[in-house]
Amino acid sequence: MKFATILQYLNKNPATIIKYFDVRLFVRDNKKWILFVSVCVLIQLYTIVIFPIQSNKYQFNEKTDQKLLDGCRYVYIDMGTNIGIQIRKLYEPQLYANAPVLPLFKEIFGNYSNEVCSVGFEANPLHDSYLKEFQTYCLKRGWRVKIFTSTAVSIKDGNVTFHTEPGNEQNNQWGASLVARPNTANITVPSIDVLSWLKSTVLDRKLSPGFLPPRIMMKSDIEGHDSMVLANLILSGLYCSIDLIYGEHLSPQFQDSVSLFQQYSESCKTKLISMDDESYHTARFSFIIQNSTY
Repeated sequence: MKFATILQYLNKNPATIIKYFDVRLFVRDNKKWILFVSVCVLIQLYTIVIFPIQSNKYQFNEKTDQKLLDGCRYVYIDMGTNIGIQIRKLYEPQLYANAPVLPLFKEIFGNYSNEVCSVGFEANPLHDSYLKEFQTYCLKRGWRVKIFTSTAVSIKDGNVTFHTEPGNEQNNQWGASLVARPNTANITVPSIDVLSWLKSTVLDRKLSPGFLPPRIMMKSDIEGHDSMVLANLILSGLYCSIDLIYGEHLSPQFQDSVSLFQQYSESCKTKLISMDDESYHTARFSFIIQNSTY
């Protein structure tokens, strides 16, 4: 129903307004007053119903001036996403019963997981094809997901040496790393300055309408660069903008240092949790959309 049609209906049927909004007209036949109340009601309906729906129309489109995460109140950043399983746990927790990360998602995002915008980074080109398929599936389901494939997380833009793990495809080469190890193969991949990216894309994003506080959650599984990246997040002043960070490669010394740092801060409430959720790490559930296999 068009705006003009609704306005015309309410103007001819003031009883509708009185019934649902308990409006007491000072002069029953005062059409200007009725029109005024009608406009107020329509503005309220637009604010509560229509505008939030329109805010969900933001899409990941790099060809526009819109920033990647504009319109996102809730953001999940998956550094070292492998084949995107942690991201999928966020949107389809029913597939991953008892996964350790699920309570953390609930703590940060509550019941709004479908409204979370997720960004993943993965350096291993082995996963490019699957991750692109997964991203397409998520977008078709209405979940805003962007995955930077063949991209290593670092503190500067450039190129880095990445060590793949040939022969361990059954575990999705989960031992691939930025640190040299025996029986690995060396390749060169681009790296991203995640500090600059976090500031310009995440912290400076335009929020969707709403009264609930924005939330940011991050996973750090960038073997060999975790402590370096997180330390620079602290020194740059960006660390405390993130509500919760969890990861596997966090030494006790690093965790103790962060804890000491936060003891002297009244404002930094960031939670740092050492956790390695490798549950379902080989699971590749079908991409199903509305009773059809994608």
